Amino acid sequence: MNKIFSRTTIGKIPSRNALVRSATHLQDADGDGLISQRQMDNYDKLSVGGTGVLISGMVGIDENSRISTKMTKCYGDDFKERLPKLANLVKNNDSRLVIQLAHTGIRAIPDRGNSPLGPSALEYKGRNSNPMTLEDIDTVIENFAKAAKVCKDAGADGVQIHSAHGYLLSQFLSPYFNKRSDNYGGYISGRARLVFQVYDAIRDAVGSDYPLWVKINSSDFVPDGMTFDECLYVCKELDKRGIDAIEVSGGIGVDSLSMPGRIDKDNPGKGTFSEYAEKIAKSVHADVISVGGYRDPETIEKWLNRGIAAISICRPLMKDPDLPNRWMQECGTQTK
Repeated sequence: MNKIFSRTTIGKIPSRNALVRSATHLQDADGDGLISQRQMDNYDKLSVGGTGVLISGMVGIDENSRISTKMTKCYGDDFKERLPKLANLVKNNDSRLVIQLAHTGIRAIPDRGNSPLGPSALEYKGRNSNPMTLEDIDTVIENFAKAAKVCKDAGADGVQIHSAHGYLLSQFLSPYFNKRSDNYGGYISGRARLVFQVYDAIRDAVGSDYPLWVKINSSDFVPDGMTFDECLYVCKELDKRGIDAIEVSGGIGVDSLSMPGRIDKDNPGKGTFSEYAEKIAKSVHADVISVGGYRDPETIEKWLNRGIAAISICRPLMKDPDLPNRWMQECGTQTK
């Protein structure tokens, strides 16, 4: 039996349990995207509260990537100076820190007033995106790699490539957004090209041993969106390349039915994307993490014993950072 509170390894990262704090964008950075004292305090509470691995909220990779000035940025010297303090704080509390690297694409508010970037000419909430040129694509790939190296050098335990929820890499994956006719469009092999190139560039930058994770939609849950079969193809290809962990989510966020937190809202607590995660886990060597709708230890352990390596949770930890400790006490389980 796989137990929640047994020590384990998740995507090459040793963890005191099988619980992961899923990335949560709280718009809580200081000033213009700097790691804040509020964030330090929050991560302190989460790590003291017993969560094994903490994935940060979205961290922008460059000046065109952030959804707001309150989204943390990893470009600039301030991040390099503040991240080691955050990573050490988390480690001292026996947790581990993974930085989620993101480019929000058409949803971004670029630092210097440029038009947002996207795979195609798109409109989102009154903003229009420029279709990315090949030079733009090369720049994004390079900036993901640079950001990952900064995180590694600053002491983060790993990085996660955000390829879900309708942000830039998800926009490329999704035919809902991606109308390109070049090598980055068309069939899923073309639409996934940017994700593969970002992975390859990061791996070259950080080396083969550094934990590299990805977050991906099981489905976009909209007509003309990415399907589960296409998701499975991407996961298998990343697995061949050596991805260490795959966090399986869903929803592209363009309407109320495709918001990640609204999908399967009538069946709470059962694991929204768990069946998709199980199918992926049976098809890859990488550790698979399932996120969405988990609310009790019994359901979590059920899925841990069906091939899923870890469970990530978000909203319950926002309400109660000490929830893992409380669950462990209620289960009468001691960490091995």
